[in-house]
Amino acid sequence: MLTKIRVQNFALIEDLTLDLKDNLIVFTGETGSGKSILINAISFLIGEKVDKSFIRSGTNFAQVEGMFLVNDKTKQVCEEIGVECTDELLITRKLKIDGKNEIRVNGSIITNAMLKRLTSTMVDIYGQHEHQCLLNENSHIDFVDAIHKPEKLEELSGVLAQLAEIDKKLESLGGDEGKRQREIDILEFEINELEEADLKDGEEEELLEKQKKFFNVQKVCDAVNSCLSSFDGSDEFSVFSSLSFASKSLNNACGDDAQIAEQQQRINNVQIELEDIKESLCSVMDSYNFSEIEFEEVEARLSVIKNVKRKYGGTVASAMEYLSEASKKLEFLQNSDYECQKLSEEKQKLLETIHNLCDDITQQRCKNAQILQDKMKNELSYLGMQNAKLLVEITKSENITKNGNDIVRFMFSANKGEPLKPLSRVISGGEMSRFMLAFKAVMGNKNGASTMIFDEIDNGIGGEVGFFVGTKLSEIAKHSQVIVVSHLASIGAMADQHFKVFKESGERTSTRVVELNDEQKLAEIARLAGGISEGFAFSYAKELKQKAQQLKA
Repeated sequence: MLTKIRVQNFALIEDLTLDLKDNLIVFTGETGSGKSILINAISFLIGEKVDKSFIRSGTNFAQVEGMFLVNDKTKQVCEEIGVECTDELLITRKLKIDGKNEIRVNGSIITNAMLKRLTSTMVDIYGQHEHQCLLNENSHIDFVDAIHKPEKLEELSGVLAQLAEIDKKLESLGGDEGKRQREIDILEFEINELEEADLKDGEEEELLEKQKKFFNVQKVCDAVNSCLSSFDGSDEFSVFSSLSFASKSLNNACGDDAQIAEQQQRINNVQIELEDIKESLCSVMDSYNFSEIEFEEVEARLSVIKNVKRKYGGTVASAMEYLSEASKKLEFLQNSDYECQKLSEEKQKLLETIHNLCDDITQQRCKNAQILQDKMKNELSYLGMQNAKLLVEITKSENITKNGNDIVRFMFSANKGEPLKPLSRVISGGEMSRFMLAFKAVMGNKNGASTMIFDEIDNGIGGEVGFFVGTKLSEIAKHSQVIVVSHLASIGAMADQHFKVFKESGERTSTRVVELNDEQKLAEIARLAGGISEGFAFSYAKELKQKAQQLKA
């Protein structure tokens, strides 16, 4: 329960301290007076995010402090997060102009996540967010389970964990029979390919060295062959034929000319030298012993090794390691039939158990749904929606989760003769306010929070319905502290503690809040009534207040 709150430099609030009681507390005021600022301040205190724009201009921080009376659940959370706690808890949250947050609980610094966990056991704020939760179909299953949590949910969670473990084991054995056989086929192909490759340590290096030598030999042989071809190839312009032609030409022309004869002899000598060179080059060719067949074999073997390396790890070592591992895995898979069959049988039994548990959970949810429907009908009727109808639709999903395989959706009709449609599509703002209040009355205080705050609970309603809403809030306030922001006279009349919110203009505009005495309460209720002539305003306010007191007696 929130017993005291102090707000500093928060939006239009400069410095405000309020002492709060444990019953129905109502805040009223003119539109734009700053009522929502108080809710924002409390939201900030319990962990909601606000930006720097909430820091009052001209100051460098905003701070909200709250003193709470705590319950056992809160004490347990305090112990878990390492915060000292007695029967009271002082929470202070400060937002600095640089955007940094400082959160203290009884003097200990905590994180915002810890703060939210802690305050969720003490405060519930029902406003736009709560509306969204009720309209979010994914939340409907949780609301139904909150009536009476299906006993089999915990067992289902355990069985699903066992199923996941079996699936994990089956996966390690290659999965189901079809998947395992496919993996065996792949492994057999890969092992066969690697065994045929017959890789050996150091073989690739030897082959590369041979390849290098072959390339060098081939290069030399090509050069020598070219040289020999130029000597006496088939070409009529070969070196030898040219020299022979030159010698004959000089011989025919020289006669007794000694100089020509000398030059002819020199040409003959060159022919002799070239013959010697030719013989030497032929000897070199014979010494290399180049084998085209062997060269092609080396090239083919290197191609096999390259292909295997590309597919199995990039090196000969990794390919050989893969062969070893694949062989072990193949043997394991081929010998795992019995284990797989055993696990598959266990899985089938678990699936049968899961489906049975889901059926039991569905039955419990159907009972919960009927309880919720009946109670909501009564509550909505009391709040002026006599023809409203809620149907909790439960259908089956193919997917099974820890929540079972139910799809839960709220179907709603506000008017007689109108078909049921999804709640989110057909409910109006005023209907939603009453629906939410009725829902809260039915659900009770499931999380143990001792403070409930209703923001805009009277949105879209008025008149007699507003009085019913006020009465319902008063009933809830018998068991929890209820804080309400309202614009209705009928709700103001039900207040046990009534505060008025207003703006005060001096050098700067500020939002102020004052607790009203009995006379001031009547004046404020008369103002809220609106549209009534001044002569009857106070008598009407007295009538509302008397009626409220009679209902609460």
